[in-house]
Amino acid sequence: MEYYGLKIVPGYPAAYHKSKRTLMVADLHLGFETEAQKEGIYLPRLQLKRALELIEKLSALLDVYVLIVNGDLKQSFEKLTLQEREEVARFLAEAKDRIPRVVLVRGNHDNYVSIITSRFDVPIVEKYELSSDILLVHGHKIESKDLSYKLLVIGHEHPAFKLFDELGSIAKLPCFLHVPLVNGNSCFVLPAAGYYQTGNPITLNRMEYLSPVLRDYSIIEEAVPIVFEHEKETIEFPPLKALDALLQTSVEQ
Repeated sequence: MEYYGLKIVPGYPAAYHKSKRTLMVADLHLGFETEAQKEGIYLPRLQLKRALELIEKLSALLDVYVLIVNGDLKQSFEKLTLQEREEVARFLAEAKDRIPRVVLVRGNHDNYVSIITSRFDVPIVEKYELSSDILLVHGHKIESKDLSYKLLVIGHEHPAFKLFDELGSIAKLPCFLHVPLVNGNSCFVLPAAGYYQTGNPITLNRMEYLSPVLRDYSIIEEAVPIVFEHEKETIEFPPLKALDALLQTSVEQ
């Protein structure tokens, strides 16, 4: 599976462009545990640990010169929490020890993070042109000119493939989405890389999606989910319209 030079890294929530030596992840949501605690949910602090393990493995596996975090490096909307200060700093320090250049595409959660990124010479951009064909934006907002690229790479959605068995048990698998757009171009949705971001079920109802790209400009019934199993295989499924016809309960409507 290759899209204008961009490939999925099998078994990981990441994409890679070989000729650009560029690795892409999205939605790490560092500091998530502190925000969950405010809601009475107490979680082990694993988000940073898993993020560092991901970068360590991928930087060893691939020839990476640039790491792009395509939005939502951190969790809190309204401030920079103590946990975020510590974990964003540690993540950037260790990432830059392994990868020469790190870029953050601003997501809707990335308020005040420049206090930390500036210490590590990590630029924050609204969008990142990977090539004349590929543009990265987080996906929470869109400009019409962004849609002119042949491939628009977004995060924000946290897509997941939700399956039921005969007993009603649920399996929810994070996935990539390759989505045709009404103008003939396409959108490529990265899964959330955060350990605790289990995903939002993909659906044929476009109004249930978070990104205006998918709500307003997609041919959602032609969207192709690509499911990955951690550090194992990656499986491309048929388009959503076919899944709905064949596996009535696989895709919620």
